[in-house]
Amino acid sequence: SDSEGVVRIEFTMPEALTQWRFLAFAHDPKARSGSMVDSVVSSKDLMVQPNPPRFLREGDEVEFTVKVSNKSATAQSGTVQLTFADARTNDSVDAALGNIEVQKTFDIAAGQTQSFAWRINVPDGTGFLTYKAVASTGKLADGEQGNLPVLSRRVLVTESIALPI
Repeated sequence: SDSEGVVRIEFTMPEALTQWRFLAFAHDPKARSGSMVDSVVSSKDLMVQPNPPRFLREGDEVEFTVKVSNKSATAQSGTVQLTFADARTNDSVDAALGNIEVQKTFDIAAGQTQSFAWRINVPDGTGFLTYKAVASTGKLADGEQGNLPVLSRRVLVTESIALPI
């Protein structure tokens, strides 16, 4: 603490919309003690959250959605884009997937969320993909990148459903 007894703590939190519980315990040389409990929500003013499938198969036609959230107190306008690349070479595969309109515009009111969708077609021979979703207003920006496996048509996928009787 400083000369006035004020304690200042700085730390980095993950960039995820999460509620955190903060617990503090303190004592002084006279064995007096105190505690504090509080909570804080970590979020950015503009957040992008892609909703990718777990995997793709050759020949699939999929609608890939991205949610843009405006957590600020004012309306936000900007662009959101979704791009795909070959995970091995990092070369763009947007044209091969039919992802022609990679960028879309948005105008989101304060505290609101808007979803965007891109229709992609997975051609044969497509390998492991990397996707990147980025939203930007010019002043605010957020993005997320992830991997997306593509299974061959020749791999049998078995789906089972539990039927309780």
